[in-house]
Amino acid sequence: MSTSSKVVKMRRTLLGYLPLESPMHKFHPLIKTFFLLIVSAYPLLIDPPEWNLIGAIVMIIIFVIARVPLRILKYYTAIMLNIFWIIFIAYTFFGGYMPGYHVITKIGPIIISWENIMMVFVIYLRMFFAILVIIFFLSVARERDVIVGIRALKLPYVIAYTVGLAFRSIGLSIIDFNTIREAEKARALDIKALPLAQKIKKFGMYIVPLVALALRRTDEVSNALESRGFKFTGVRGYKRTDYIVSKYKFQAKDYVAVIVMISILTLILYLKYFTPYMSLHNSILLKILSRFFEVKT
Repeated sequence: MSTSSKVVKMRRTLLGYLPLESPMHKFHPLIKTFFLLIVSAYPLLIDPPEWNLIGAIVMIIIFVIARVPLRILKYYTAIMLNIFWIIFIAYTFFGGYMPGYHVITKIGPIIISWENIMMVFVIYLRMFFAILVIIFFLSVARERDVIVGIRALKLPYVIAYTVGLAFRSIGLSIIDFNTIREAEKARALDIKALPLAQKIKKFGMYIVPLVALALRRTDEVSNALESRGFKFTGVRGYKRTDYIVSKYKFQAKDYVAVIVMISILTLILYLKYFTPYMSLHNSILLKILSRFFEVKT
């Protein structure tokens, strides 16, 4: 039987699988490390929520260009909702009150002000952008990429090995999470049929088995290292041959990627500290929301 479907070859990453045709495989592993270090700083420096929203949209476009399956984001919907409700409750009801705040309503002794609701949108969109950056990095990087990137920066081997193990534990935790989900399905639990509140509650209950599995796996890894006579030689340690690092060479596109990321970071720093465009007072989205809440700013 002949079929016209094309078999897509995949490569294992920290978060799942990435097609071999992805352009991300053509970059030096250090670029992926730079992406995490530099781009993750963008939302921390940006205050206006619309800028972070634009950054999140750009990240989704990058997901598509890099051929990262967007269905990965679906698995984090409940987490995103949990984060939103935590931020909403924390800032709206427990954000405090100061003279000069614009009061929207009062619920008993609790004062709900526009300034607290404003911070909900500012903080959440900042975290949303940052989480997308982290998910993208985990979706395109492998443990080898992390180690090669750190060693290319001439950092000690012990640091590279420790960070590599840390990122490896993330991938293993995701595998454990999927195992728990499959075990629930085998016991006839239909997650999709549950109400949204029950889904959020279920995701919260996953923490206990995940922590237990993580502790067990940590003990297994430490025993495996000890049985093989592996020793950390300190931060300085002995010089090791970086065979894997020698297999990767910086090319023109790698330099262009670094220049673009640093240029955007420089532009954000300039706009933040030398112009009024990055201030909350000039935020277009906050002005629209203030009209919705009938606040005169």
